[in-house]
Amino acid sequence: MAECEARYALPSERSGDVGQASWELEGGSDADVFRAAMRRMVGGVTVIATRHEGRPWGMTVSAFTPVCMDPPTLLVCVNSRTVTASDILRDGRFAVNLLSQAQLHVSQLCSSAGSDKYVDDHVVPAALLPGRVVMPILRDSIVSFDCKVAEARPVGSHNVVIATIESILAPTSRRPLLYGEGKYLRGVGIDDFAALEGA
Repeated sequence: MAECEARYALPSERSGDVGQASWELEGGSDADVFRAAMRRMVGGVTVIATRHEGRPWGMTVSAFTPVCMDPPTLLVCVNSRTVTASDILRDGRFAVNLLSQAQLHVSQLCSSAGSDKYVDDHVVPAALLPGRVVMPILRDSIVSFDCKVAEARPVGSHNVVIATIESILAPTSRRPLLYGEGKYLRGVGIDDFAALEGA
C-alpha cells in the first residue's frame, strides 16, 4: 500500500458532477469526530482478563492487534485510569479473549462503565487449563492468549501494552462476535451469502 498511491473518486466525481463533496463527518484532531469515525470500523470483540483482588476481572477493549509472529507478540491499548490497567502494570500478565456470539452478555458486562466487572461465572476452571496458563480464560471464546507484558508506555489517556504470548487456547471453531456502527453484529461469509442468494 505504501508503494503505490491511489486516489479514490467521490461519487460526484465519478458521475461527472462538479461541486462540493458532502461529508457526514469532517474534522481535524477532534476527539469526538475521531470517536465517531472509529465507530465505523467493524471488528471482533475482545475482552482483556486480569486478576483483581484475587478474582477474575474483564474489560472489553477496542484496540487489539497482532504485532509479529516471531516471537508471537500482540498489542492492546487500555485506559490508564481503569482497574484493568492497574492490574496489568502490577502483575505484568493478562489474557486476551476474542469473543464468540455466545458471549454477548460477557461483552456487555465487561463494557459497562463504573460497575464491577468480575467474570467468575464465565471462566474456564483452572483444573481444565494447561498448567502453564496463569490468567483467566473466558469460556466459549474463539481464541484466548495468555500474555506477559514486554513493554508498556503511556500515550495520551491510554497505556499501550506490548506483550509476548505465553499460551494460545482455541476450542472448536465458533462464530465471532462483531461490533461496529455502535452495535453488535453477526458476520456472514461472502461465499455463504452468495449461496443463500442463489438458493
